[in-house]
Amino acid sequence: MNYLLVLISLLFLGCNDTSQTFVHNKKILDAKIECMSLSVFPPNKTIEDTLNSFYPFKKECEYSLVISYKTSITCNSNQNADKKAYGFPQSYLRMELKYGAYLQYTYYKDLQDNLSAKDVQNGFEKMKEELQF
Repeated sequence: MNYLLVLISLLFLGCNDTSQTFVHNKKILDAKIECMSLSVFPPNKTIEDTLNSFYPFKKECEYSLVISYKTSITCNSNQNADKKAYGFPQSYLRMELKYGAYLQYTYYKDLQDNLSAKDVQNGFEKMKEELQF
């Protein structure tokens, strides 16, 4: 019986979206975002091409979408043994919307595998659900 409960729990956890969003300025939720520029660091053609297929980014806009990521994360520290046992993330994706130099909104997700175009698409779609662009 205990095994059945554990399996059911794992099933629901496996379907959970573990992304996090942070609204740094509540006014952004009501703002109509007319245009955005795109910045990807470190540069990655796949990420740029994926995002350009969903939105017509322009270089001269007050709003900028700043993408940062890291892949192939490894942890060799014994102090993180508990985190490794539960599945230390292999990569992460951060998408930040800025107005000028001011951070407005952040999407963040730890990933168990290396970053893919589908992860970028999912993040962008989540932003579109919460913001008006």
